[in-house]
Amino acid sequence: RVRSGSLSSARHTMEDLFEDAKGSFEQAATTLVDEVRKAFVDERTGKNAFELAVEQAKQFYNAVDWSEQWIQALLASELVLLLIVVFTRNRTTFQGILFLVLGAVIYCAKYLNVYLENNWEAFSRQPYFDKSGLFISIMLSGPLLVINMVIVVSR
Repeated sequence: RVRSGSLSSARHTMEDLFEDAKGSFEQAATTLVDEVRKAFVDERTGKNAFELAVEQAKQFYNAVDWSEQWIQALLASELVLLLIVVFTRNRTTFQGILFLVLGAVIYCAKYLNVYLENNWEAFSRQPYFDKSGLFISIMLSGPLLVINMVIVVSR
């Protein structure tokens, strides 16, 4: 049999252990949150990663001349592709072929970017295409990847 005094003592010891563990966990969690915050802060500007991303997205948006017809056509064609994917979600063969074609276009985007970088004057008012491929990644590859993800998820 266990005496009531030793049971009470064991209960206090368990409560003390629980409180110590709780305090250690809270301290570790606070330290982890502080370290994560530090990791997502730009040392030069002092802004966190989300603020920087929003700022850069605004800069990109303002740098693009959205009135250019080829940009409007590109966005419209991507919207049409998305609608085609949504309305043909039950046609597996068609979507499989479309998935492969879009994947090929995404793969060829780097070659397309080089060509467009050298020939932008023929269709655009300003040179969007550079060696890094940021513009073509945001305007072509990104949306096509999203459309391909919709194909995969909609099955």
